[in-house]
Amino acid sequence: KSVNIISFFLVLSFTVLAQHRFGVKASGGFSRITDSMKSENATLTTQFIPSSLFGLFYNFQPGKRSMIGAELSFSQIEGKEKLEMDYDYSGWDGSESGHMTSVYYRHISYLSLPVFYGLRFNKLTINAGVQGSYAFSSSGRSKSEATLNGKSYSSDEKTDDINVKKMDFGPKAGIIYNFTEKIAIEGTYYYGLNNI
Repeated sequence: KSVNIISFFLVLSFTVLAQHRFGVKASGGFSRITDSMKSENATLTTQFIPSSLFGLFYNFQPGKRSMIGAELSFSQIEGKEKLEMDYDYSGWDGSESGHMTSVYYRHISYLSLPVFYGLRFNKLTINAGVQGSYAFSSSGRSKSEATLNGKSYSSDEKTDDINVKKMDFGPKAGIIYNFTEKIAIEGTYYYGLNNI
């Protein structure tokens, strides 16, 4: 499984020195946890789900157009997968046929540290870099409905730990539009490379 995040930030900053800028971020966006499972008799779909991020950032501007930045952020990553499966079994002990639909919800809380380089063009800044993240909590829910030989079954299970790997890393890119020196909006995309 890997994490995809699309976020839209409201950025508030204040200048300490001419080349140094600190600030806070709050965002709403969408995240997706993808799965590479493949099967002939099953269909798995993943969806982007609303997510959020809060954090602090630091930017250093060594020149008129260039910028080096780092952030420390807390993010809530959400995932939703829907699995549909048909099964048809025949053997010496009888036959079974039916259909199952399962929906899996996943929630992961990350502490992340992205670092990036940016180029500024008037009010527009384009940046790219890498991000490392640590998952300090996770939870999940599985809801299933099935029919087997004409009988209906259902289940609803929750867990406080979905046993994901604690570390994730990957590329991150963004674009920033500065309304004023203190207020900007930023769009970012992150793709986790680790199989969590």
